[in-house]
Amino acid sequence: MKRFEPYLQLIALLGGAVTLGTAYYLLFLAHPAWAAAPFEAFLPIFQGLILNIGLSQIIVSNIALVACVCLFFISKDWAWLFAVFMLLVSLPVTMIWLMPINFAFIEATDPELAAKAPEMLANWGSYQIIRTIADSTAFAAMCKPVIWPKERA
Repeated sequence: MKRFEPYLQLIALLGGAVTLGTAYYLLFLAHPAWAAAPFEAFLPIFQGLILNIGLSQIIVSNIALVACVCLFFISKDWAWLFAVFMLLVSLPVTMIWLMPINFAFIEATDPELAAKAPEMLANWGSYQIIRTIADSTAFAAMCKPVIWPKERA
């Protein structure tokens, strides 16, 4: 099993990097642009982006999570388990707080949506901060055993 460790590390780090990169992109580039745009311009951009990247983000972060679990059992390095925990922090933040806002904008059935949009986007940004911190911490935890392994070969 040890011979697969470098490959699993690569999978975990790539998955962690993509997950973190997406979180940073949404928080620092997309969200400020959405907040500054008029509602009529913002809505189709939000819908398209969230629908296109949402599923891939879930798949990639879950692949990283599974790789981290495997790496913990192979190496017994607690950093991998901590990375799993931090990736799992993103799950309730996404499911409980972000997804209802995402669905409200994707479905766009509420006649008051344009009036509620600024507050909803402000809340979305706050929740995305939590998610981005969790993903950043998970990626840092993944980097630790690769950069500073317990045993040198």
